[in-house]
Amino acid sequence: MSHLRKLGIGLVLATALGTASAAHAQYAPGYYPPPPPPPPRGVYRGGIVWGFSLGAGGLTMPDCGQVCGAVGMGEIHFGGMIAPRLAVMGDFWESFRYFSDANLGSGEIYNGIYTAAAQYWVNDIIWIKGGIGLGYVQINAGRDYYGYSVPVNSDSGFALMLAAGLEIIQSYNFALDLQVRYGNGFYSSRSSGGDGDANQFGFLVGFNWY
Repeated sequence: MSHLRKLGIGLVLATALGTASAAHAQYAPGYYPPPPPPPPRGVYRGGIVWGFSLGAGGLTMPDCGQVCGAVGMGEIHFGGMIAPRLAVMGDFWESFRYFSDANLGSGEIYNGIYTAAAQYWVNDIIWIKGGIGLGYVQINAGRDYYGYSVPVNSDSGFALMLAAGLEIIQSYNFALDLQVRYGNGFYSSRSSGGDGDANQFGFLVGFNWY
C-alpha cells in the first residue's frame, strides 16, 4: 500500500507540474495575444435616407437692386441608398429674403430649387451631390387692403444644384455635416418680361438619418 500511495502522489505532482509548465509557456515572453477586431464604422448607411439643413448665403439676379443679397435658406431631402456609397433622393432647397427697394417698396423674395439628386460619399466623411429639376422664384411687394405684401412677379424654369459636405459627427444611423451649395434657376430673360437667371449659394449645417 505504501508503494501504491507513493505512486499516486507522484502522478498527482507530475500532472500539476505539467499544467503549470503549459500555462507558463502560453504566457512566456515574446507571446502576444491576437489584436481585437477593428471598431465598427462611425455610421451605417442603408435603406431610407432623409434629413434637412439650415443656413445662409446669397442670391443674385440681373439688375435686381435691393431685391437680391444675403438670404436665409433651408433644405429637406428624402430618398434611399442604392449602393454602399451612393444614394438617390429628392432635394428641395429654398432661399428667402426680406427687402426694401426704391421701386417696389418692402417685400420678400423666395427662390426654390427642387431637384432629383444623387449623393456619393468619396470616403467615410466627405460627400458630393448633384441634381437637376425645377426652379421657381416669387417676388412679393406692395400692400393689399389688409397690409400684406402681394405677388408682383413669379417665374419657373429648369434648375441645377451642386453641393459638397463634410460629416463632423457620426453615430450608428445619424450624421451632422457642414455643406456648401450652389444652384442656378434658368428663368425668362428680362426682355421677355422675366427676371433672368437666379443664382443662389450658401453654407448650411445638415442633419441626416439613415
